[in-house]
Amino acid sequence: MSKKFFVCIVCATLLFFPCHIYASEKVILGGDSVGIEARYDGVMVNGTYIFHCDGKKYNPSKYLQKGDLITHIHDHKINSIKEMQEQLMHFFKQKKESKIPITIIRNDKNMQSYIYYIYDQKNKNFKSGVYVKDKITGIGTLTFYDPETNMYGCLGHEIMDFDTQQLADISDGKLFPASITSIKKSTDYDAGEKHGIIDYEQPIGNIQKNTIYGIYGTYLKNVDSSNMMDCASKDEIHTGKAYMYTVVNGNQIKPYEIELIEIKKQKTKDVKGIVFKVIDEDLIQISNGIVQGMSGSPIVQDGKLIGAVTHVVVGDPTKGYGIFIENMLDAAA
Repeated sequence: MSKKFFVCIVCATLLFFPCHIYASEKVILGGDSVGIEARYDGVMVNGTYIFHCDGKKYNPSKYLQKGDLITHIHDHKINSIKEMQEQLMHFFKQKKESKIPITIIRNDKNMQSYIYYIYDQKNKNFKSGVYVKDKITGIGTLTFYDPETNMYGCLGHEIMDFDTQQLADISDGKLFPASITSIKKSTDYDAGEKHGIIDYEQPIGNIQKNTIYGIYGTYLKNVDSSNMMDCASKDEIHTGKAYMYTVVNGNQIKPYEIELIEIKKQKTKDVKGIVFKVIDEDLIQISNGIVQGMSGSPIVQDGKLIGAVTHVVVGDPTKGYGIFIENMLDAAA
């Protein structure tokens, strides 16, 4: 029986590739909600706290700070919190050390540092004074799938590390099927969100790139390649009627009418080239407009894929931004 978990999703908000023209490119339209699990190449520190044991004060911030990536305990490579705990326990038992040497990455530089690992006799547990995480999980929307390369594009923007507010340094990850169970509506200054179930035992893709233009990797699920759609260049896009494809209940992808109100002329690539307004009354009633988890929802105009939803406009959730599809196709190359 598959293990399934309820999750509350916060939508995330470089690589340079040569520019191509994709006006005649064909892909399979997405719109599916997907569960995202992205793993660090080590264990990320997302905070420290001062603690006391046997009358002595310990301050881990002398050695570690938020955003540090712990890669080694002594000389042993770690890839998860479980491995970190195992190695800390191993060296504590072997050498009775309370301050264990570690290797960290800080500001893209390898550094030697230390971590406390103290046994609290009173509470019968170990303390390090460090909050850590080894992965980021959430729900996003698949934008397209290219059957010729087996590559997919998703989100339309980067996976952002919530604690450091920077592009997450992802070593690998996977996509999983997701089913939407409810929607928390957006308000003017509080973006709503999709709530759903992720089936972590059924991976449908891997994550190979986390870029400011979205996440990309190999799609593992069989798809019907007969349902192809042309991609438009940004020069073909115009103001007026269009549709965004997304899921607001279960697994059903539906088109919702939007109006493109501005097409920005960009000298450099950006994720906010399209400004639009949701005018579909059904979607407004369900979500009040754009919510977290809709990032990557494909935008279609005149029968062509033109871009993907990336952000909601603060102060008016019926308005949103989108990325040009040619920017995503460049990033997937």
